[in-house]
Amino acid sequence: MIPKAAGRYASALLKTALEKDILDTVYGDMLLLQETIDNSRDLQLFLKSPLIKKAVKISAMDEIFGDKISDLTKNLLHLLSEKSREKLLHDITRAFVALHKAHHGIIDIDVESAFELNEDQVDELKSKLEKSTGKTVDLHVSVNEELMGGLKVRIDDTVIDGSVKHKLSQLKEEFKAATVE
Repeated sequence: MIPKAAGRYASALLKTALEKDILDTVYGDMLLLQETIDNSRDLQLFLKSPLIKKAVKISAMDEIFGDKISDLTKNLLHLLSEKSREKLLHDITRAFVALHKAHHGIIDIDVESAFELNEDQVDELKSKLEKSTGKTVDLHVSVNEELMGGLKVRIDDTVIDGSVKHKLSQLKEEFKAATVE
């Protein structure tokens, strides 16, 4: 769950990036920040620490990201530090990426399969999902052998479970209900 404040910062950043016509640049910045924070426990702790002074945090962020990010993104980092809200940075990057995808009509879909899907199967599944949703699909496929067969598709909060495991569970419940009557 992304905090509301992070969503507001991300929304303002998206709006400003659109106005300045640098959306793709800022999107790249957000991906870089997100990946760096994800891969560095020390940076996560550094951003959350109330003991480290604002000037030190600003200096460190400039040193780490320097010329790798746009001036707009640097300004965001400085603003967050000045307002003691740098702990929101990771959530802001996630919110921005989600807003960027929504702006471009891209939807994330997670698919679990009992077996590894080949490239043709993935392409066909992606094509069918794009046709049914009317959006560009960013497909994330993983293998879950517990499914026994079939697929489990997650689109936002909706789960479509077409797995053999789920079907067997449904049959079991139907048999239990039939024997009780």
